Amino acid sequence: MTSNVQSIVGPDHIGRMGVMYMRSVLTQAGVAHEEFSPGEDYLAVDGNISFATGTVRVQIKTGTTKPNKDGSITVPLRDDWIRKWALCTLPVFLVYVRLERDVGPEWLEHHDQHTVMYARAQWIRVNQVTAKSVRVPRANRLTADTFNDWAAEFDGTSAWGKAARL
Repeated sequence: MTSNVQSIVGPDHIGRMGVMYMRSVLTQAGVAHEEFSPGEDYLAVDGNISFATGTVRVQIKTGTTKPNKDGSITVPLRDDWIRKWALCTLPVFLVYVRLERDVGPEWLEHHDQHTVMYARAQWIRVNQVTAKSVRVPRANRLTADTFNDWAAEFDGTSAWGKAARL
């Protein structure tokens, strides 16, 4: 399918699909979030996710990279991202959205009663990474329930929770 209306092409088209996938899962979970404007990802994150107990940051990478044999996905990292994530006192999560189809028109199918998005996402916390790449585990499938775990970063057993109670 070709379109005369397409204005976002290449990596930006793929990236927007990943952000929209992430926003859909956040909306499903009823979790507040804010996306930074394009060009404002100078902190090596694309936005914040807010819980009643605190905020985490998220970097979203999107592509069609095939999984490793164990189902993990290897994501290359830039040195400036690693430095910025290490400096952040808030938890920082990298989310890899894997588009299961190679071309944009095939990412979504519109049926009479529903729409299917051919994508899935996996995540990993990245504040302490030091390598040039990270393997995002298959077990860390991003679902609406994921955000319960991320919010737990601020419960009474974490440093954040203890500091908040002083």
